[in-house]
Amino acid sequence: MVLMIRQVRCECGFTARGPTDDAVITLILAHVAQDHPTLAAVETADDVRGWIELVPE
Repeated sequence: MVLMIRQVRCECGFTARGPTDDAVITLILAHVAQDHPTLAAVETADDVRGWIELVPE
């Protein structure tokens, strides 16, 4: 059985990986707030949820 992990890759090259959608969303929103503050007010958890991809661990 192949274990799958969730991830989101930012355009800047940052990759957030985690075992759950919520873990990845938290990491990406923190990254956006720190490194892309102009987008922090625009991007939501629902937006990030749509970016999550499943990849082999």
